[in-house]
Formats: sequence, C-alpha cells, structure tokens
Amino acid sequence: MANNRIFYACQAVALSEQDLSNPVLAHGVQSVGITTNFNLEQAFELGQIQIYENIEGLPDVEVTLEKVLDGYPLLYHLASPDATTGNLVGRSKSRCSVALGIYSDENDAVDGGAPVEVLMSGMYINSVSYTIPVDGNCTESITLVGNNKEWNTTPSLLTNTVDDAIAKDSDGRGLDAPLASGQGGIQRRENVVMGECILPKSVIRSIDGAAFSAISETAGNNWDATNDTPIAHIQSVSISTDFGREDILELGRKTPYFRAPTFPIEVTCDLEVISISGDWVSAYETGNPELAGAVNAGNNTPEETILFALQDGTKFDLGSKNRLSSVTYGGGDAGGGNATMTFSYTNFNDLVVYHNEDPAQSAIGYSDATFDTDADGQWVDQY
Repeated sequence: MANNRIFYACQAVALSEQDLSNPVLAHGVQSVGITTNFNLEQAFELGQIQIYENIEGLPDVEVTLEKVLDGYPLLYHLASPDATTGNLVGRSKSRCSVALGIYSDENDAVDGGAPVEVLMSGMYINSVSYTIPVDGNCTESITLVGNNKEWNTTPSLLTNTVDDAIAKDSDGRGLDAPLASGQGGIQRRENVVMGECILPKSVIRSIDGAAFSAISETAGNNWDATNDTPIAHIQSVSISTDFGREDILELGRKTPYFRAPTFPIEVTCDLEVISISGDWVSAYETGNPELAGAVNAGNNTPEETILFALQDGTKFDLGSKNRLSSVTYGGGDAGGGNATMTFSYTNFNDLVVYHNEDPAQSAIGYSDATFDTDADGQWVDQY
C-alpha cells in the first residue's frame, strides 16, 4: 500500500477485550491520537564525562479518541467491556485492546482487512469527558494508557472476517449504511431530554431567586410542562473525570503489576447558563442562613443531584453528592453580549454513564427499567 496521505476516510478504530476477543468497530469517531514516550534514565560514573548508560525504562503509550454521541456504543463502554459494575470502581479495573487500521487512500470507505494496523494492548481508561453544547454536536473524549504498541501488516482486530462482523449492527447495517444510529441520530442541543434531567437547585434558583426548599430535585425539575419549555437557559454542559493512574511495580518483571487509579477520583460538572436575574448564590462567613437547622447548617452550599439524559438513551448520573465549588458571572458588556453564569460542581467517585449498547450491560444488570422514576419522581438506580 502506497498512500499519498492518511485522512479520515482511510482510518478505522476498533476496541476489544484485552485478549482481542469480541472486537467492535467504533462509530462516530472524529479524531484519534497516539503518543509513545520511552522513559530514559541516565547513569554516569567517575572517571569520564560521557554517559555510562542511558537506561530505557517502561514505555508509556497514550491513545486519545473523540467521537460524537450518535446512538452507537460509547468509547467509555467499549474500553471496559468486561466490567461487572457500572460505577467508576468497576470501570477502572477493566482493560482493553485498541487498534487503528490504515487503509488505502484510493477508496471512499474502508473495506476488509486493514493493510496496516497499529495495536495497543492492555490499555486502561485514564480519563473521560463529555460535552453537551448549544452549538455543535455532543461529544465524548477518552484517554487510554498502556505500555504496549505494535505495528504490523497482519491485523489482529481489523481482519477480513472480524471487520465484516464488527462493521454491521444487529440490524445488519454495514459501513455503507448511515452512521448515526438511535433516536435523534447525532445528538445536539435539541436531543437533551429536559423532562428527564435533574439540575442542581442552584441553577434553577438563578431564574427567580426562589428558596432552595421550594425547588425539587426530581426528574424534569428544569422543565416547564405548562409552556413545554426549559426553565433555565443552559448553554453548555461539560462532565469530566481523570483516574490519575499510578504504576504498581514488582520484582521480576518490567511491566506494572497494575496501573491503579488514585481514588478518591474527582468528577467535575460545569454548566454555563444565560443569566436573566443574576446567579443568586450568596457567600456568608457563617454560612447561608437558609440552611440553618439542616444537614448543611453552617455551609453556604448544599449537596445537590445532577443527572442528564439524551434522546439516544445516553444518561449521565452524577449522584446526589455534588457540591458547588465556584460560580462565575460575566458578559453582558457594552459590546452587546449576553450575561452568562458558569456553575462548577464537584463530587468524588460518583459517575455512572448508561447506554443501551453497553457491551457489559447484561453483566452489570441494568435495562430500560433502570431509568424509570419512583413515586417521588426520583430516578430508579439499580446500582
């Protein structure tokens, strides 16, 4: 294969279990990057200025992937196919293999086995983030880390037979079928199901300054059913977490025994909102008087619930322990821009991402029934 260049139409990405079984072609991928670092340690000796030995340590391989949310399996789930729990602890233990296939630049679509494949095996999830913007597509970004990378011309994942199998979904649609799957296709602002979302009280309160106690934390608390419109005018949502892995080494081998995540893991959520009456977040030296007599007495902010749902079945559950870490008010300047507020929330170890195409769905044990609400309007969480 003698390409003049490599561009999006002649690349494909597949992920599998660590032993290369059950490979799945990733749809909706927008970009892929691979960084390899060879860690060197220098040793010198008395008697000469020249280096005595340049010792090569463990190589570090990092893969970054970004995809649009389009109804096909999430990269986060494809990278943890053998997870037995859907929380951060369960996902963090899982390992996967990921391959980038490079095809001929003469065709308008990839087909069959990849003439060239780079295979990264034994990869761990290191970070994951999701963006739901008011302009553009909803996206997922993920970073995988490992220590093994191999270029070859005899593909392990993107082979003729496997490629045929993974290029089709359960309905038999292949690479020549429309890529966007699931309700709504590629998810955009109109595909956020506000009637199923739970927003923090602080965001809802910014509309009219209502007391915390008057605001619910139930599904649809940002939805005006009478007028069939959202209440708070959200511009973007960003959810992210970083596992911050550290190598656990042992005598007798060079590779790590385990790349352990550094719990507790911080989960952040930033919400940018159009301001119509200010952020209504006060700060007192002695704590917010509205919280007197409650669990959060003496504090300025309460613990809050955050959950977002998209039309393609993706749901982001950040639990009920989210705390407002900062709020920024700005804009509305003489240039004619709108005043906006950015609410930044943080929790630890609490992020579950649901999707009906999760390879580990049956092992974890959730279904569409998981997303029903109880008599109080709270989400039913089987985890």
